[in-house]
Amino acid sequence: METRTTAIDGRATLLAVVVVVSLSLAFRLPSCQESFWLDELHSAWVVADGFSEVAPRAAAGNQTTGYFHLLWIWSAVVGSGELPMRLSSVLASALASALLVVGVARRTGNVSAGLVAGGVLAIDPNGVFFGCELRAYAFVMLYAVLAVWSMMTWLGKAPAAVDGQGQSETHRFGPAHSYGGARWRLAMLFWICVAALVHPTSLGVLSLLIPCAVWVAWKRGRMRWWRADVFAVVVAVATLAALAMSSLPDSWQRRQLWRAFGQATSWWQLWYAWAWVPIVLLPLGAALGMWMASRLVQPFRSRSCDDPGEPSDRVDWIGVIPGLVAVTGTMLFFCASYFEWVPLWHRRYYVAALPLLAWTAGEMVAIFHSEMVRIVRGFSSVGAEGNSSLWLRRGCGIVVVVLFLGFVLWYQGTLRTLAAGRWPVQLRGEQWRGAVESVRGEIGDGDVVWLDSQLIEASFLRRPISEAGTVSEDQWDYLTFPLRGPYALDPVVAVGAFEHESWVRHHVRNLPHPQARVWLVSRSGDRSSRRFIDRLERFRPVSAVKTFPGRPVVFRLDFGE
Repeated sequence: METRTTAIDGRATLLAVVVVVSLSLAFRLPSCQESFWLDELHSAWVVADGFSEVAPRAAAGNQTTGYFHLLWIWSAVVGSGELPMRLSSVLASALASALLVVGVARRTGNVSAGLVAGGVLAIDPNGVFFGCELRAYAFVMLYAVLAVWSMMTWLGKAPAAVDGQGQSETHRFGPAHSYGGARWRLAMLFWICVAALVHPTSLGVLSLLIPCAVWVAWKRGRMRWWRADVFAVVVAVATLAALAMSSLPDSWQRRQLWRAFGQATSWWQLWYAWAWVPIVLLPLGAALGMWMASRLVQPFRSRSCDDPGEPSDRVDWIGVIPGLVAVTGTMLFFCASYFEWVPLWHRRYYVAALPLLAWTAGEMVAIFHSEMVRIVRGFSSVGAEGNSSLWLRRGCGIVVVVLFLGFVLWYQGTLRTLAAGRWPVQLRGEQWRGAVESVRGEIGDGDVVWLDSQLIEASFLRRPISEAGTVSEDQWDYLTFPLRGPYALDPVVAVGAFEHESWVRHHVRNLPHPQARVWLVSRSGDRSSRRFIDRLERFRPVSAVKTFPGRPVVFRLDFGE
């Protein structure tokens, strides 16, 4: 089988898109009812006020601004509730899954392969988690699909060596094909740059597509420069300049703060980065196994059973390139963190790898399906008009989809969850909405809210006041953003459960009156919060009552003389 861009059954493709989009929505929408968690509260705070506030607030949280400007427009249209806001990510993720269906189906001529590729992204737990979060990750996955689709369209199938007159196919269609190649190269680079502007760390994965694609194109005689390549260089330089003028350089200067969540400590963490077995090992192993089996039985095939419409025996393996890039990118992020170059070991940084893995899974399923059909057809008869061959392909396609997606659902525990009568959801486990509502129901005039949000930018609180340097009003305002957006309380003071003794003294002394009532909203947990309260008693008597359990936990603190 030689995979190639070809005509496909439009109705079957549309049905596959509907199935995948329905799966995407079904797996994501139930997770959208939960309260925003800390990172999402930053997104909500960034877009909570005027458009002019978006850029500085995004930069305060070490984020580039492109995504948040679009989110501001979205929130102005749909509102600031959890479901309407998260719907932006849900729709982007569903669109990414749908594009995987169409892209893989068009390149391989196999709708079932596209259905598997899109289905993997639709039901994978990481795809669901990042696909319904109020951050830029769903859009990174969408742009990754568009980039890899552009690349695979550019590379296409391997050209024939020579034609009947001894002229290579590439040379015969040189000018037209060169223009097409430049167009798709530009499209690939454009979407990589868009992803970089939305989340710069996506370059750690997607930039690897460029050398891989150039090498394969050169080997296939597809590497011909065209006028559009000049524009591609302009786009790349403009993107790098925009990143240099963004908050990225300042964030890079503070990269050691990322150790709190981005440090790799064991090689086993690499194994748990993705579900390698159902997404990579099974499709690749199945494709290789079926391809070898087809070659073994080829001498025994009945020549009278050959279908003129059947693809040639040649198998095009360039479909492994996106998966190879994804694996390499994931390993680069792991090694950068493990060897303490830069702490970036978190899926949010290399989430662009997931759609690439899904694309390759679909490509391998196409090879598996085609070789399986070839084997079965070799020992069966074909009707006069090929009707039995058509139903054979469709039947094998259904079996393949059920087999591969069923294994994914089993491997990740989804079938077990459904059998227990529960719908699988991806929850963050932070109940900020409930915590704020519990405070609003009891807070009185003159009460103060202390917020312990565990932000990495609040690490200066662990040092003495004399060593903390000057803390700007903007930084203090940033540290209280969890209670400045959709779950607002006032007045709010940033504290830390593990802050230095001098800061504890400072916060107690700055209470509005000796018998003040303070509402402590802490993300540090019950035990750490109680230890913090014990430290408060060194400076002033205080009684504590827990009014909201969970994360964040809420304590009512009544100070005495």
